[in-house]
Amino acid sequence: MSGLTPDLAKTLGEAVGEALQSQLKSKNIDVVEVVPIPSHGDRMVRLRTIQEVLEDFENSTTDQSASYIIHLKPSIAQATASKSASVPQTEESDGIYLPTGKLNSSYLLKNAELLHASGEYTLARNIYKAILQSGEKTGYALAGIARAYEAEGKLEDARINYEEAIAYLPQADWYQNLGSLLIRMGKDQSAAEVMERSLALKDIPSSVRYELHKACGNCWTRSGRALEAERHYQSALKINPSADEIRANLGALYLKTGKIADARKHFQDAVASNPRNDKALSGLGSCALAQGEKRAAHDYFAKALSIDLNNATAVFYLVKCAYEMKSYATAARIVEDYIDIAPVNTSLLYSLAGLQFHLGRMDQAQATTTRLLDLAPDHTGAKDLLHMIGKYSGALR
Repeated sequence: MSGLTPDLAKTLGEAVGEALQSQLKSKNIDVVEVVPIPSHGDRMVRLRTIQEVLEDFENSTTDQSASYIIHLKPSIAQATASKSASVPQTEESDGIYLPTGKLNSSYLLKNAELLHASGEYTLARNIYKAILQSGEKTGYALAGIARAYEAEGKLEDARINYEEAIAYLPQADWYQNLGSLLIRMGKDQSAAEVMERSLALKDIPSSVRYELHKACGNCWTRSGRALEAERHYQSALKINPSADEIRANLGALYLKTGKIADARKHFQDAVASNPRNDKALSGLGSCALAQGEKRAAHDYFAKALSIDLNNATAVFYLVKCAYEMKSYATAARIVEDYIDIAPVNTSLLYSLAGLQFHLGRMDQAQATTTRLLDLAPDHTGAKDLLHMIGKYSGALR
């Protein structure tokens, strides 16, 4: 009885009860009661209400009874039906109301989408709520409300409405939206569990299934659940065996769990598929470093940073390798470039000054050390280095 007032719902219930009783009396069957069930509100409340009605019927009648749920709505007046008989009954009409008097939910949904796209989230949400109250396209309305709340940063409200939308009409993209929202909220395990449920849906395109497996793998990795992460990454690879991103993720997972040989193989496969996968190259550097291959590690880190400079871990290990190998030029060049894009970091400035000193670039080393001391006047290492630079420069003169 979607969209009816309580009084009208009661009237309809009484009418159907009387009609049924008159039809069934000759068969010695009694109508016990017709109870309206709430049409809106919390889904679990509605389900509990249904259960309570059925239990009440069961407790108040004999064992020879059965309970039914009857869905009712008022019929359209004959005059209205005759008047609109020549008008096509379609929800594609450009108007808020259909000729039948019902809300044109399809038209309203389109307008709500336009408002959302233009950033009018409150107005869009109001339209979605109107659709929801009409009882039409409930799942789509709830998903729209969720998206509006998410755009406004009201993440908990968005979560509740996404879950309600999925309860009415499970759709893969709503599961994905809810999963992404939970990731934003720092709830990786919950996100993985939500997206795993979506994988049980039928007719999901392979491209969507691939993204869901990848996202599940990433969430389980961040949650420290290596076995679950590996299972989803392997499932993603079955869909797309040449996916270098998945290979790199698997390599990182194995590296984290100490499986260096497995990690190296997957990093190599990733680079074979995509030679510019900087994460795989950096991973190969970490594998080489773990196996004592400093020159190979140095070169892998340098190559990874030449593709994407914004990798603080690779910069750190590159400098480490450079000092241990006493090979400073490449590291100095990359650290100079990195400092230009990264926040000011005293450790990096100290490393750069040291690299410049070892390369004999005393003027550069002195300038970098002075900059460091301006930021950290008590930096003991910088003071010692500045003293060494002065002695070396004096000896040269």
